[in-house]
Amino acid sequence: MGTKKITELEQYALNNYEAGGHWVYECFDSGDYAEYLKEAHGDVLAAKAALKKHWELVNDMERECAWE
Repeated sequence: MGTKKITELEQYALNNYEAGGHWVYECFDSGDYAEYLKEAHGDVLAAKAALKKHWELVNDMERECAWE
């Protein structure tokens, strides 16, 4: 997949860092973003939606494991 699309996905995660995008921004590399693009058949909007769904799931798992 194109580096422009990967850069767009990286920026999307960074722009949503405080909302959970940090899980993606800090942990993903170009290959991970490329895999999301591949699964979305190159559709950046669909890849963004899948990334958001991923970090929301990780946020939920983190809350379930948090000590109170």
